[in-house]
Amino acid sequence: MDYRSNNGSLDEDGYTQLDFRSQGTPRTPVSSKKVSDPFGSSGTCTDSLPCRTIAVVLGILCLILLVIAAVLGTMGALSHSHSCPHGWIKHKKNCYLFTDTLDSCFLSKRKCSLQGAHLLKIDNEDELVFIEEQVDLQKDHSFWIGLSRQGKGYPWLWEDGSGISPGLIDVKPTPTVPNASHNCVWIHQSVFYDQLCGEVSFSICEKRLLM
Repeated sequence: MDYRSNNGSLDEDGYTQLDFRSQGTPRTPVSSKKVSDPFGSSGTCTDSLPCRTIAVVLGILCLILLVIAAVLGTMGALSHSHSCPHGWIKHKKNCYLFTDTLDSCFLSKRKCSLQGAHLLKIDNEDELVFIEEQVDLQKDHSFWIGLSRQGKGYPWLWEDGSGISPGLIDVKPTPTVPNASHNCVWIHQSVFYDQLCGEVSFSICEKRLLM
């Protein structure tokens, strides 16, 4: 039996060498397919149709919310402008505050002014009836109003310098203190009395209702 060996594959000791080098073995390339994603690798929306649709919808919703906020704000402002401050009483187009502290006429006038108001000025019969009704609810109290004069013999004037409407108010005299003039007016149980301006009493502040 004839054994043949390829000397080219034997080493110097006579052992066969195995050649593990690949000879022309074809390699199959590995390919990866990207799945369509409306969002880029950064997580932000790319310029695709779904993203544009979402952006338009969000923009419309934001616009609607802004319009609703503006409308509610306007309604709130209008509602507030047609109401009197807390503790004040509304009558027609005016707000009235019947104070609960005792002050002189001058200090009462200043306190009303600090609240954007003035001591009560009665312009007509309707307002007079309203004031008398409110005062009658507190029969034990007297209230300063905005009538005063420079001295005995001078006319009674409101804070704005105008006089009393004819036949509207009759100021009654009170027992005088020697050498003293009663140059201010308060209302007590629906009657108007002249009084010393330094006396302390409650007061009625009045201001125009904001429209």
